[in-house]
Amino acid sequence: MNIKLSQHLPKTHTQKILKKEAKSKDDACLVVLVDDKKNILAESVLTEYTTRIEQLIEVSHFKGTTCETVADYALAGDKKTTKQNPVQLLLVGVGNTDKFNNTVLQKIANTIYSSTQKRVSSITVALGDALEENHFGQFALNLLAASYRFDKYKSEQASPVLTDVYLLADESLQPALAFAQSVFAGQSLTRDVANEPGNICFPAYMAEQAQELAKTYPDLLTVKVLGEDEMSALGMHCFLAVAQGSTKEGKLVLMEYRGKSEFSSDAGTTEQTTSNAKVSGLKALADKLPTKKSAKNSNDNAQATNDDAPIVLVGKGVTFDSGGISIKPGAAMDEMKFDMGGSASVLGTIKALCEARLPINVVGALACAENMPSGDATRPGDIVKAMNGKSVEILNTDAEGRLVLADTLCYVQRYQPKAIIDVATLTGACVVALGHVRSAVFSNDEDVLFDLENASNLSGDLIWHMPLDDEYQAQLDSPIADMQNIGGKGAGAVTAACFLSRFIEEGQAWAHLDIAGTAWNSGKDKAATGRPVPLFMQYLKNSAEMA
Repeated sequence: MNIKLSQHLPKTHTQKILKKEAKSKDDACLVVLVDDKKNILAESVLTEYTTRIEQLIEVSHFKGTTCETVADYALAGDKKTTKQNPVQLLLVGVGNTDKFNNTVLQKIANTIYSSTQKRVSSITVALGDALEENHFGQFALNLLAASYRFDKYKSEQASPVLTDVYLLADESLQPALAFAQSVFAGQSLTRDVANEPGNICFPAYMAEQAQELAKTYPDLLTVKVLGEDEMSALGMHCFLAVAQGSTKEGKLVLMEYRGKSEFSSDAGTTEQTTSNAKVSGLKALADKLPTKKSAKNSNDNAQATNDDAPIVLVGKGVTFDSGGISIKPGAAMDEMKFDMGGSASVLGTIKALCEARLPINVVGALACAENMPSGDATRPGDIVKAMNGKSVEILNTDAEGRLVLADTLCYVQRYQPKAIIDVATLTGACVVALGHVRSAVFSNDEDVLFDLENASNLSGDLIWHMPLDDEYQAQLDSPIADMQNIGGKGAGAVTAACFLSRFIEEGQAWAHLDIAGTAWNSGKDKAATGRPVPLFMQYLKNSAEMA
């Protein structure tokens, strides 16, 4: 669906009556928004339609409540000489404009799309100055998102009639519209790969999607892929413990977006390890790891590389999660194809970045594995070592996302990033705590937390700050290893975050997003939502503007 700004109302026109049937007169519609006080939004630009709009409000007893609609199909004409083709009129209620937020704007956008997509080829939505820039961007994105469909596996596909949307608003909003289009492109990719079934979308498929992006945007994006042999050489045995039960090879996919400048993936290595290591780019072996630095040196390095250091996004990419040996119940297990929603959102964010061409450096890491039960699968009670040398007793193989993330978090710290944000469909406990409205955020850094919360408010992609107190860490204590991978029944989302925090070095800014309740919708209409791509893009846009 095409969407553009416009400063012109659609015009009424006529068609000569011929012996042949005239072309459809239902090709355009003017959408007018009316609040709950019957005020017409953008009334000043609707002068030639004012009388008709007011009459329709009166005769239909239109109240302007949120998502209320009434249509005037404009069927009248002079049957003797011409067929008038007046533009259709659709009134949409928006309720109290003082209560506009992303949820309300999404409902309005969905109503507009569903009311017109089967009837007309183009609509003009009269906005005028009714929406400030932030709400305008949210509305445009939601209108685009309403047009998304995933029906490639249906033998019969119904194509919508609606192809063109014109937003009647000031030209100064063009940057906001362009940004919304970029976010939509990334969000659509996120939904596409997450909606794919597990027999199509497995780790190698995710790597291929990233490589296709690199081909599309060669001036901005470089992609490197680590296989299981390379991860084994790096000591990433937590990651491999998840992947080993499947015939599909695990992949660590690294996408380097250079929107600002070149940056080094070898930051933090000593001269000795650099001279000894025989490496190429990101395909490093164990002797090429960053050495642990003192707090003083860490601060000095951060100050020296702060301008160009990337922000790293890490996504959990368990392309299908059976639970492994700790196998899940059969009911709704098909929805475990969505367990790679974190990596899907990172992939989509990188695409959106390339579309928007934001002047910022970002690394996207996709930690991709398939969690399956087999003779080679990890058993409950097994002990493995992570890349940082810490041992983990695996008590539940269905707590696997934190294992692939642990090693990936260790790896990406070689970039000396400004911040690391991991995103994962990690715990059912998060769904119990926050439902499907807000994603949970945990962080060790007040600045990162503040920036994410600000981006949440601006994007409408909502998050909620959760605790990360040291007192929760005791739940992860193991009598025979450095830690265990679950923390018992209480505070499951918190202890999962605590587990991840053990793989973040002191002084490294980090946040963890648990999107188990927001990455997809369950049930009959199961589908990926594309969250938190809007949150990430707003966060990165703000970060680029502040740099």
